[in-house]
Amino acid sequence: MRQLQALVAIAEEGSFSAAANRIFLSQPALSVLVKQLEESLELKLFHRTTRRVELTPAGEELLQTARRVLGELDEGLGQLRDYATCRRGKVTVAALPSLASGLLAEAVSSFRAVHPSIRIVIRDGVADVVIQAVKSGEADFALGFAVPGEKELAGTDLLMDSLIAIAPVGEFEPSRTRISWTELAQHPIVAMASGTSIRRLTDQAFAQLGIDPLPAYEVSFMSTAIALVAQGEGLAVLPSSAVAQGLPAGLARFELDSPKIERRICILERKGRQRSPSAVQMIEHLMRSARGPR
Repeated sequence: MRQLQALVAIAEEGSFSAAANRIFLSQPALSVLVKQLEESLELKLFHRTTRRVELTPAGEELLQTARRVLGELDEGLGQLRDYATCRRGKVTVAALPSLASGLLAEAVSSFRAVHPSIRIVIRDGVADVVIQAVKSGEADFALGFAVPGEKELAGTDLLMDSLIAIAPVGEFEPSRTRISWTELAQHPIVAMASGTSIRRLTDQAFAQLGIDPLPAYEVSFMSTAIALVAQGEGLAVLPSSAVAQGLPAGLARFELDSPKIERRICILERKGRQRSPSAVQMIEHLMRSARGPR
């Protein structure tokens, strides 16, 4: 590449000394580059007159290629600099729906304010789908909870999430801020669908108490659960991170205890994978969002 730079500089400056100064080489070093290039091509690229150095026909032919190659290199390096400074690029995040609609949405908003040209792809789904997206390399990282015994992924702690109950205002005394799982079981329950992380944790809590209430409804989306509670169809169990920004008017949240069910939310990454600059910045925004009020 240095040889092509030398060729272009000599062609445009018309002398070895001026070209050497332009590309910050000594004149002897520049002459060596030209000699090496001519020997490798077995062609004479320059001929010298008393006033200036001129290209031979072979040199003229090579000059067009050299300018194109150097131009493409400059463009490529510029794009790489933009990538490194987050002026271009893409970040793909896999996330549990409860985190995609809450914590991740907050982080994306603040991230986009600083890096508006970065494309963001969100793959939200159940826990197994989220983990597979990271393992396959489809996602840069995921928001989920650590799986015991998982060997392919590394987790960075983000926050502790707890299960809470959502009920219509007036369902319990105004002074109350928490209810027990046993009390919850005495009401119609709007449950998340089987296979979701929230449903598994809900079932585990009831199992600890030796009860197995039959849900009045099973839904796939938390927005549906909230809408049913708003219609007075029952109480829902949701993660605290999903309702961190508040609930619609007429609904209230209650801490669930006896037992208190928590899960450790992590940033999950494939071991050994290098973070892209965009992923680094997105994770920083997630960390800041996680430190905010929940």
